[in-house]
Amino acid sequence: MKLNQLHVFKVVAECGSIRAAARRLGVTQPAVTYVVRELERSLGAELLLRDSKGATLTALGVALHQRAVLLLSEMRRAEDELVQLRDGTGGSLCIAFSSGAAMRVLVPTLNNFRKLRPGVQIELHEITLIDPRMHWQSGRFDFAVISELDEPIADGMERQVLFTSPMVVTAREGHPLANARSLRDLRSSLWLLPGHGLRVMTGLMQGLGVPPPNDVLLCQSLQFVLSILRGTDALTLFSSTLHEDPLVSGGLVRLKVREALPHLRLSLVARNVGLLTPAARLFVQCLTDETKKSSAK
Repeated sequence: MKLNQLHVFKVVAECGSIRAAARRLGVTQPAVTYVVRELERSLGAELLLRDSKGATLTALGVALHQRAVLLLSEMRRAEDELVQLRDGTGGSLCIAFSSGAAMRVLVPTLNNFRKLRPGVQIELHEITLIDPRMHWQSGRFDFAVISELDEPIADGMERQVLFTSPMVVTAREGHPLANARSLRDLRSSLWLLPGHGLRVMTGLMQGLGVPPPNDVLLCQSLQFVLSILRGTDALTLFSSTLHEDPLVSGGLVRLKVREALPHLRLSLVARNVGLLTPAARLFVQCLTDETKKSSAK
């Protein structure tokens, strides 16, 4: 296999047709077809099923595509690292943040980093899927900063815990149940919960001997949660540090329930922290410094 073959094959897989891939690559359709067929001949396997509607991956094609994406991403990082080590400037970063993590630390970290390395191209993504591990299949992220339950996670990724904080029940000011002191009294309310929130609420209610809430809206976007929370009698679970953020807390109150709620942690997640590029390591250092400052306030 050759890298240019893998690159062309990756583009065809993403575009879903030889014609669209040729347009993206700026070459002719016969040229793309030739490269793909050479790759298939070298592997002795069919990678694409072609018809009038386009091209779909075979089972072997799916497996190769996943490997090709990761390999080409690592090649990009290797080139970036060599340039950064040689010149001390430039490079690129692709970072993913969960919405809560971005609200907490992104802006000051970004400001500090850009003062130190203004020439680095930065691409930011928001993780909104219930399982952020799905994003790693693309191989595009240098690392991610996510909020997750403070518990062991066996996903093969390396983690650096930045800080932990307890969860709190949050509602709008003037909520009719604002004086409730037990989760038992809140079971019939509408709950806005992230992916892990449903498991948390189910466990807490089971501990009280009552069924879990039956009116639940799974919501991965912090902006959606805040909009719905301020305009309805819904309830949600926030980390205490997020609830105390001035950009979040306006018009909201914390319900002082007696039950002990689980903790959330803010984690930096990467395939291999030791293999981050110099620019990525500097961003991580700025991130770590900022979380230390914010935690000391």
